[in-house]
Amino acid sequence: MRKILISLAICVFLAGCSNSVTPEMKEFMGALSSKEKIAAVVNKYSAAPEVVPESLQACDLGASKITNTEKKGETILYTAEVTVDSCEKSETAAGTVRTFDIAWKNGKIVSFDWKGPKSGKVEY
Repeated sequence: MRKILISLAICVFLAGCSNSVTPEMKEFMGALSSKEKIAAVVNKYSAAPEVVPESLQACDLGASKITNTEKKGETILYTAEVTVDSCEKSETAAGTVRTFDIAWKNGKIVSFDWKGPKSGKVEY
């Protein structure tokens, strides 16, 4: 019985500590594979037009994943990675993994910051 109670307490603790991904962020991450979808999601969720840089739509992007979630008050900050499949503006960008931070507040993107490539060279 004691083991069950300890296991239950651990599960409750972990559930309370977990940072789940919002539906808006899931939609954003799912849109990264298409320039048209990115544009639509950016228009739908940006708090202001200048928040998300145009460079997000400069290349064809592929696999993406969220690597960290942090909640600060009403703001949720995600760190994520996305693979560049191809890029007309920078052939050297193809195959690189770009990292970025994106902050959400009240269902809107309030900041976006490229952290640069994990490897390779990106020029655009």
